[in-house]
Amino acid sequence: MNQALSNQITANQNQSGELLYYNLSSYLKNRFGTKVQRITLEANLDCPNRDGVKAFGGCTFCTADGSSAGAFDISDPISKQLEDGVKLFSKRFKANKFISYLQSFTNTYASIDKLKKIYDEAVSHPDVVVLAIGTRPDCLSDEVLDLIETYKDKVEIWLDIGLQTIHDKTLDFINRVHTGDDFFDALSRVKKRGLIVCAHTIFGLPGETKEMFYETMKKLAASNIDAVKIHQLLVLEKTKIAKQYDDGLFKALELEEYITLVCDFLEILPPNVVIHRLFAEAKPGELIAPKWAEQDDGKRNKQQILRMIEGELVKRGTKQGVKWCGDTILAVT
Repeated sequence: MNQALSNQITANQNQSGELLYYNLSSYLKNRFGTKVQRITLEANLDCPNRDGVKAFGGCTFCTADGSSAGAFDISDPISKQLEDGVKLFSKRFKANKFISYLQSFTNTYASIDKLKKIYDEAVSHPDVVVLAIGTRPDCLSDEVLDLIETYKDKVEIWLDIGLQTIHDKTLDFINRVHTGDDFFDALSRVKKRGLIVCAHTIFGLPGETKEMFYETMKKLAASNIDAVKIHQLLVLEKTKIAKQYDDGLFKALELEEYITLVCDFLEILPPNVVIHRLFAEAKPGELIAPKWAEQDDGKRNKQQILRMIEGELVKRGTKQGVKWCGDTILAVT
C-alpha cells in the first residue's frame, strides 16, 4: 500500500469509513458506552496437563508461569489485585469500567467452593462489568457452568477457551491432552446458557500446513463463537517447544505469511464476531522466534503490525466477513 493511501485511511477503517474488522474496543464502546479497561488477575490455579491428572509439563509452548501478565503481586488476594488495578488504570487510562480477566493457567480447574471465592472477589468492585475466565474446553463441567451462570445477572461473562487447532494430532504433539471435539462440545453447552465464548487459535504450530490452518479457520467461522483471539506461535525461552525449534523440527511463520493468514481468516469470519486480538506478544527477554514479534527491537511495535494487517485488507479491498454468508463460506486460497 502506498503512503498516500495509507495517509487517507483511519486505523481499522477503509476509505468509506467502514470498520475493516470488528475489534474489541468497538464492541466495548457499543456495549458499555464508556472507556472499559482489562485488569489481568492471577488466581494461582493449575492445569490437568501439568499436575498429572492428564499429563505433566503443560502445553509445550507455555512458560512455567502460564504466560502470566505479571501485572500485580500474584500472592495478593484477587480482591487486592482488583483494587490495585482499578486505582492504576483509572488514572493511567481514564477508565470508568473494568474487565476482571482471569488469564493464566485454567481458571475453572478447582473445587466449586474455591472457584466461587475467586469469582466473588473478581466481581466485588462495583465498576467491574465483565468477568473473563481463561480456561480449557475439557475443564468446563456442567457443575462449573452452573456456578459461572449465577454471575450472569451481575456482569457480562466471557469464557476464553483455548482451542488452538482442530487437529488432534497437533493437540497431542503440543501436550494439550484434549481434542478438537472437546472444544465444540464445550461451546455448545456454554452457548445454551447464554454465555459469551472467545475462542483462542494459534497459527504456526509444529507440523501444521497452510491447509490445516484453513481447516481450523473454516470450522471456527462456521461455529457460533462470539469472539476470537488470533495468535502466531511464540517460541519462548525455557519451554519444550523452544528445544523442538532449536532441533529444527519446525520453522516460525514469516510476518508476510502470518498477515496473509490473518486476513484470510478475517474474510471468512462472520462480521459480528469480535476480534479480541490479532497477534501475540511476549514479555521482554522471553522471545526466541519469530523475531518480527519482538516489541522492543526498536524497529517494529504492536501498532505497526496492526497497521500492516489493516493495510493488507485495504490493498485487497476487503474486510471481515466478505466471504461469509450465513452458513456458507466462500473458498480461501
